[in-house]
Amino acid sequence: MQIKCEKIKYIYNAKDPNSYYALDDISFEIDKGDFVALVGKTGSGKSTLIQTFNALILPTEGYSQVEYFYVTSDKKLFKEKISKLPKEERNENKKQFLIRKKVGMVFQFPEYQLFAETVLKDVMFGPKNFKVPEDEAKELSIKALKDVGIPENYFERSPFELSGGEKRRVAIAGILASNPDILILDEPTAGLDPEGKKEIINLIKEIHSTGKTVILVTHDMDVVMECATKIVVLNDAKLVKICTPEELFNGNDIETYALEIPAFYKFKKLLIEKGYKKDISSINNFDELISVLGAQDE
Repeated sequence: MQIKCEKIKYIYNAKDPNSYYALDDISFEIDKGDFVALVGKTGSGKSTLIQTFNALILPTEGYSQVEYFYVTSDKKLFKEKISKLPKEERNENKKQFLIRKKVGMVFQFPEYQLFAETVLKDVMFGPKNFKVPEDEAKELSIKALKDVGIPENYFERSPFELSGGEKRRVAIAGILASNPDILILDEPTAGLDPEGKKEIINLIKEIHSTGKTVILVTHDMDVVMECATKIVVLNDAKLVKICTPEELFNGNDIETYALEIPAFYKFKKLLIEKGYKKDISSINNFDELISVLGAQDE
């Protein structure tokens, strides 16, 4: 277990008559190396939940645990949990910003994370914020930029001159430069053209292949189908399902949660409805389906 959510509740405007639950009794775990898609209709609590993973938001009740870090607004519970830890880990818990060295988050709008004069300076901010020496921070940042496909002649450009896809790559590099164990991306393909979307998906898959845990918040079920190994479904602030992509998309309840069926599963369903005779229920990608469709009937 790398991340644990234990009976998390989060109330917006707690002391206001118009208060409401953004999260209501959420409990589940994420293992190291998982590729998790966090899905649900707008307002289901996805963005609120991921912000508890790096202490941007403290749960009103319950707690998030990331390795030995605990995130909660319950001071008594916090003290109880960290009291069982070694001294160094207790001290790190008291400086909660340090959790962001383990959990890097890329927000939906990359311009929210870009602010420096140049691309390189922007990416260097993360490691320098964690007290990495200037020369080492520069070296780490150059490597991160190259890893996400930003060419060297872009390093001294203003990040605000870049395209949407390039800004997203720079925002990801800014997180990777601090080498977090967990990467969280909120709608990473939103607003991108098909080519830009494909490039970002390939980049995220490549990052996951290095052993990092990836958590993806998205409404794009085609991205979920292609990337995720585990799906966590939220609906009206509650956890309603944990499953594989195949279980979700082959099931009959996906539309209950206001989720789009991926194009592949729409096509497969249409084939079955139109009377296609071969059993294609276990096929979950276009390559396999094309192979079956192209085969001669015996």
